[in-house]
Amino acid sequence: MFAVFIITGICLVSVFVSYLAFRRGFTRSADDYFVAGSSLGYFVLIFSMLASFLSAFCMFGMSSLGYRTGFGALFVLTVNLVPLGYLWYFMHRKTFILGRARKWMSMGAPFGERYGNGMRVIIPVVVLVASIPYLVAQIQGIGVMIEAMSQDTVSYRVGLFFVPAFIAVYLMMGGMKGAAWVNTIQGVFFTVMVFVLFFAVMSKNGGFRPTMDLVFEKHPELFQLGAKGGKVWSYPMVFGFAAAMSLGCVCFPQPFMHAYSSRSAKGFKTMILAFGGICLIVISMPTMIGIAATVLVPGLSGVEADKVYGLVASKVLPNSLAALAVAGGFTAAMSTVNTMVFGNATNIANDLYKLFKPTASARELIGFARVCVAAIMAVCVIIAWNPNTPVAELSVIAFGTVAVTIFPLWGAYFWRRATRFGAMAATLIGVGMNITFFAIGGKNMVLFPQTSLLKLNGFLASFIVAGVIFFVVSLLSQPGATEKKSLAFFFHPSLDK
Repeated sequence: MFAVFIITGICLVSVFVSYLAFRRGFTRSADDYFVAGSSLGYFVLIFSMLASFLSAFCMFGMSSLGYRTGFGALFVLTVNLVPLGYLWYFMHRKTFILGRARKWMSMGAPFGERYGNGMRVIIPVVVLVASIPYLVAQIQGIGVMIEAMSQDTVSYRVGLFFVPAFIAVYLMMGGMKGAAWVNTIQGVFFTVMVFVLFFAVMSKNGGFRPTMDLVFEKHPELFQLGAKGGKVWSYPMVFGFAAAMSLGCVCFPQPFMHAYSSRSAKGFKTMILAFGGICLIVISMPTMIGIAATVLVPGLSGVEADKVYGLVASKVLPNSLAALAVAGGFTAAMSTVNTMVFGNATNIANDLYKLFKPTASARELIGFARVCVAAIMAVCVIIAWNPNTPVAELSVIAFGTVAVTIFPLWGAYFWRRATRFGAMAATLIGVGMNITFFAIGGKNMVLFPQTSLLKLNGFLASFIVAGVIFFVVSLLSQPGATEKKSLAFFFHPSLDK
């Protein structure tokens, strides 16, 4: 139960930090509540962004994926994270510059100004649909680990309510500033603890190399990669997973929110370019912890393997330190949940509610966003009630679903000929295909190469079709008044300097 007390303490500290943001007046205006008044500096930006993505997927999910599938998971991370910072900077440099000039506060804002209200409505709906499995993955990870850490004293379903309730409270109270402060504290904490657990696990059998030799002796298949080797990782699988994760990261709310919240262009650039490298180091450690755990905690499979991070901590660390290490995984999940929930609430309030009620006051928008925070959290808890898909797979499904919006985003910033018809058709058909594949063949059809899809997984097939549709429909349709008017500021000569 000591671990539960630690987690409760972390939750209470998070609420207190958010309360400080509330008391200092950082939620009085819409600009303050939704984008922290564009006031976040280097340190807060980097660790808030880091914490917003390093989630239960990274700590519990990647350790589980490493445990179940081996070193192919590390190849996925390398292909995904090495180019990610540069891809983000390329895609979101204009988000920062135009967002500051145009006073944007939501994801739908750039799409709406470039393509019109149709895309401004579609984007928050699509992002919410894609976010649900990712949020469910985090909440599911929280419930599983509370159950494991308390040795079943606190059940999985009680755990589902416990931490999300605290998250909802501090999000509704502190807004973006409170969330960023909480994320920063949590990001520093879980980064330290994952290092502690990594070195403890590797030292258990005499160091990294002896540990991997032992794993290879018992599970050589975990080291194999390619079409004829390994448990899962054919080359199409590596590329499919990595593409979904890399492109999906660009299209989720976090980079938009942190671009709008950055105090300076230098801070934004530093945050974006540092992110991929830091993530590669930090996420590789849980993955290798999972691989090493195959000889320390054998016999886990499926959803049960999501417990391996906590189980191996209890094997190699004293009880109090093991509890702190696993609590680091909880803070990773919490920080991602708060950012994703807040980002979606922001989108719904500013892109949907304000569109249908243009006269809504700042106080009304903030109030509506707070209701959305509670509602989104409740829906995700309900869906997570009966888990049947591991955290890592749920997360990749979410990344792959939202990734089709990268074509309209790229077109908004870099292609003058892009039209609203191309943007809407690509988004709706791409997302529709992902949902259809999932409905027909479940997670396997979305994630694993299919003979019927020319050895592509469902995500890649949907992504390719969405891209073709975007370019073809845009070329066959004529830009409307909104598209023509938007060129003046989306392609202003000063943006090329």
